[in-house]
Parts: sequence; structure tokens; C-alpha cells
Amino acid sequence: MESLKDWNGIADANSPEVPFLEGTRRAALRLILQPYLGSETSLYEWRSTAFLQKVLTNRSPKWLPASYKSYDDLLMDAADQSVAKMADLTKSQRIQDWPWRRFDPLEMKHPIGQDGLLKKLLSITGKPQSGTRYSVRAASEHHGPAMRFIANLADWDDSILLLPAGQSGQPGSSHYSDQFSYWYEGKEILAPFSDDAELKMRKHVLKLQP
Repeated sequence: MESLKDWNGIADANSPEVPFLEGTRRAALRLILQPYLGSETSLYEWRSTAFLQKVLTNRSPKWLPASYKSYDDLLMDAADQSVAKMADLTKSQRIQDWPWRRFDPLEMKHPIGQDGLLKKLLSITGKPQSGTRYSVRAASEHHGPAMRFIANLADWDDSILLLPAGQSGQPGSSHYSDQFSYWYEGKEILAPFSDDAELKMRKHVLKLQP
């Protein structure tokens, strides 16, 4: 991919370089492990990045499949497979049609909100997002930060706390997903520590009685 030489290295939702590299990584891992694991390459997925980095750095002959003359040939094949898969998934040969958001949308699905009307009412899906499973912003289709917390040690009342959706797990509540836009867009919600500061910010009180 020609644009890689000018890529800024950011896993942006609009970047076509990210799905290309992700696809190449998966294809390279599969090609290296297939002689040993067959199609069950998921058995090594939990540490695939460290393993693949070590193999490609050391380029040990013992891990190079017999069908390839060099690791460069293997990587070229992996890149070709990545391109072919993106073209197949998007039904397009245009790089402009391969932004990362098409391959890794945010899918926060409620256990009973998988499809149909319940999905629309209970789940948050189809949201474009930046980041990958291995980037600083660790995020994938079904994986992401369950909380964002920044503590200001000089002023605890100026700390920030964000939840992916809201504080209420009750569908229909105004607090079911009222924090999502803040979490999704990276906006702040202050989380005061002291009683006085908390009292000033308090808007609602929930009382649980027997």
C-alpha cells in the first residue's frame, strides 16, 4: 500500500492503512502457524503479537514454511491476502472504501438486545471508533475500556470519571446511556471526592428502601 510510507501511525477510524496492517498481521500469523496448528491458529492468539514480532525480528529458518523462500515472500503473500479480504468484505477494489471504521465498529450489545427491536432499545451498535486491540487506545468491536478515570492528586475534586453507557442498568431510565457521548467523544465528567463538592454537583438521589 503506497500510502503507508506517509502514514502517521495513528489507528484512526478513517485510516485504510490500519485494516491493511491488521489483516496482514493475521494472515502472516496464520501462514506461519498452519503447518503446526492447522486451521486452529486461535490457539496462539492470546500472545500472537509477541510471537509474531519475535519470529519476524529473528527470522529463524525453523518457523519459515517450506513453501516460501524467505520471510519477505511470506509477508508479500500475507499483504496480498489482506487486500483480497478487504476487497471481498467491502465489495470494492478502491482503497478509499476501506476505512478502519468499516471493519471495527463499536458493538455494545445487551445480552437480550442482540437483534431486532430489543437491539435498538437496549444496545449501542454501529459506532465508528479509532484504536485497535494492540494500540494505546485499546479497542475492538467487542472490547474497550470499561471505565476512564483520571485522578487529580493536587485537587481530588477535579478528577474525571467516565462510564461507557450510564450509571443505571435499567432500560428506560434517563441514566441508562446518558454518559455514552462523553465516553465516546472523550469529553469530561467531573467526579468530586469531598462531600461539599459532591453535594454541589448532585442532581438526583436514589434511595433504596426495604
